[in-house]
Amino acid sequence: MKTPTEYSKNIKNHIITDRMLVDCLYSVNKRAKNWRDKEGELRYKRKHDRYWEDKYDSETKAKEQKEMYYQQKDILLTVIEPECIHREIVDFKRERIYDYEPKYKEHMKEFVWTNSYYDQDIDDYVHFGDILLKDCPIYKYYLFYDIGYNHTFHKPITEEEVNEYKIQVKDIDRLITTGDDITDLLSNQFVQKVIELIKGNDFTFVLEQTK
Repeated sequence: MKTPTEYSKNIKNHIITDRMLVDCLYSVNKRAKNWRDKEGELRYKRKHDRYWEDKYDSETKAKEQKEMYYQQKDILLTVIEPECIHREIVDFKRERIYDYEPKYKEHMKEFVWTNSYYDQDIDDYVHFGDILLKDCPIYKYYLFYDIGYNHTFHKPITEEEVNEYKIQVKDIDRLITTGDDITDLLSNQFVQKVIELIKGNDFTFVLEQTK
C-alpha cells in the first residue's frame, strides 16, 4: 500500500489522525498474524515431519517477528482508551476419572480424551478419561478498542489485570483472526515514524471521524 500524501504531510507536522492510527494498527496487527500463522506451520512440521529440519531456525525467527509487530501494536494502542473488556471462553476445566472409580462407566460417553498407564502395584493397566466441567469455563480476556473505520482491535490481558480497568466486561464468541496480503498494508517504515512520535510524546492526535 502506497503511503497517502496526506499521511506524509501529517508526519512532518507531528500530527496523527484517527485514520492514520487505524491504518497503522491494521498493518502491524495483520503482519503479526501472518507471522503467527507461519510460526504455527513450522511448529507443525517440526512435530509431525521427522524428516524435516529447521536449518535456519525459521520457527524462532517467525516468533520474533510476530512478537515485534505485537509490540508495535501495543505502542500504537497507547494513544487511545479501550471501550470495554471482552471475555472469551477458550476451554473448560477437566476432571480425570479412572476405571477403578464407580463413576467411570457412567461418564464414558462424555470423555473428550482417554489413555492408560501400567500400574506395577496391581500388575495391570489403569484406564482413564477426561470430562469437561461445563460449569467451570476457562476464559481469555482482551481490551477492546474501536475508533471507527470498520476496524476494531484486541489486546490480551490477564484475569488479574481485569480489575485494574474500570470498564465493562462483555462476553463474546470465539475470536477468529487472520493475516492479510502485505501489499494491502501500510508500510512498516511509515508505521515506525508514527511510533517514534508516540514514544517521544511529540504529536497531536486529531479525530477526523465520529463513530
